[in-house]
Amino acid sequence: MKKQNSLNKLFILLLLCSLSALPLAGQDDERPQSPTLDMVTVDPATGFALLKWLPSPSPDVGSYVVYIYTEERADAIDTIYSPFVFEYTHTASVARYRSVSYVVAAIDSSDNPSPLSNSLSTIWLSAAEDPCTATVTVSWTNYDNQFHPGSGYRLHITDGTGGSYPEVVLPLSSTQYLFTGYEADTEYCFHVTASDGTVPLSSSNRACITTGSEVAPEWVRIYAVAVDDGGISFSAGYDPSTVMNDFRLFRHDPVEAAWDEAASSTGVAGRVSFFMAQADTTVVRLYRVAAMNSCDLASTVSAPSRNMVPEASISGTVVNLRWNRPSAGWSGLFSVWRDTGDGMREVVSSLSDTLWSDDYTTFATDVSAAEVVYRVSTTDLSAPAGTGPHLSSAAVIEASENVFMPNAFTPGSTDENAIFRPEFSFHPGEYDFRVVSRSGVLLFRTGDPGEGWDGRHNGRMMPPGVYLWSLRLTTTSGQTLERNGTVTILP
Repeated sequence: MKKQNSLNKLFILLLLCSLSALPLAGQDDERPQSPTLDMVTVDPATGFALLKWLPSPSPDVGSYVVYIYTEERADAIDTIYSPFVFEYTHTASVARYRSVSYVVAAIDSSDNPSPLSNSLSTIWLSAAEDPCTATVTVSWTNYDNQFHPGSGYRLHITDGTGGSYPEVVLPLSSTQYLFTGYEADTEYCFHVTASDGTVPLSSSNRACITTGSEVAPEWVRIYAVAVDDGGISFSAGYDPSTVMNDFRLFRHDPVEAAWDEAASSTGVAGRVSFFMAQADTTVVRLYRVAAMNSCDLASTVSAPSRNMVPEASISGTVVNLRWNRPSAGWSGLFSVWRDTGDGMREVVSSLSDTLWSDDYTTFATDVSAAEVVYRVSTTDLSAPAGTGPHLSSAAVIEASENVFMPNAFTPGSTDENAIFRPEFSFHPGEYDFRVVSRSGVLLFRTGDPGEGWDGRHNGRMMPPGVYLWSLRLTTTSGQTLERNGTVTILP
């Protein structure tokens, strides 16, 4: 009897289990339709992600579930227990650190979940400074929403003082922007907004950086290029507010069309100088000075400047001189210097042209060297006090060793023909000049090249007629010249 009761209980239990596995009459097992995820954006100030969706068309939706969607895997983060709420703020979002994708599902009154909605991703923005190029690279992930296609981005930039820059409008194909011209040791913040014209669609997180403290000079300028002592010296200035003090001199190579480093120097209080020994001063070359940053890259570069190279040629007794300007558009005035054997002397100034002619006969007697040397100078009026001028290399002509003797003169007249003496294109060394009568009487003798015969002997004027002269001298090149001839005293 007990065994029969046990079998009856087992039968009833199996019957109940089989009945519970069958659907109840009228139970809803149809899944609701998916909602449409319409918009995902980030609050730049907080980093919170805001989602908005269009409701499921199904009539009995009771709630919505929000998921983070990664590689076709959906992880639920929250449930909204209302069929009338269609947005959600994810305060724990990591949208500050990376792009986050979201999906939404609807749940009906029978707890049937809908298929997952379409996925949308946040725009993630990052900013990184390259102090070597003084550039901040701002990058972001692309915006993609088929329901609200965008036409471009608006990049928003603010600094640590609360100031803002004009919005930068960029095409939708852009996902990077290079920010330059910023202040050192300053915080800058960036975020982008995808938009359709003026209508904002989705914003990114806000990324902030503090720029480095290496301030590049606002300007660098070459004040003077001077040829001297077998080389070329350079005087330059720069913005003294910079912390950079490493400067390089670069020379242009016209063959390679490149700038080669020629010298380096350390700047002090806005001034820097260079010297290139054994430089080729016969060729005009372009030079420029650059301030170098800690990455050994040129941060600020001067306008190019040239060394001046004059050229001299002789046409008869005229010396023609020409030279180049030290830089394009140079408006400074020029001075010409001449050395006839006793040092450089300024012979003309305030020249605006780069051509000038010199009459050799006006200084021939001053020549005491085998060569006459010319140099040209000009001064940058913006240069600080004490800065030297641009100074050219030397243009050299050989000194002419010519002796010119008149064949007649008129003693006692008021013109230049009243004194008989030689004319020279150089300054003689040893010198002996004599005049004798036709009978051999010595009438005049001098060792001074500047002294001539006035036609008198022992205070008495000699009569008109022909007289003999002789000349012996040493030239600047060391040669000894001996000349003789006749001269006529005119009545």
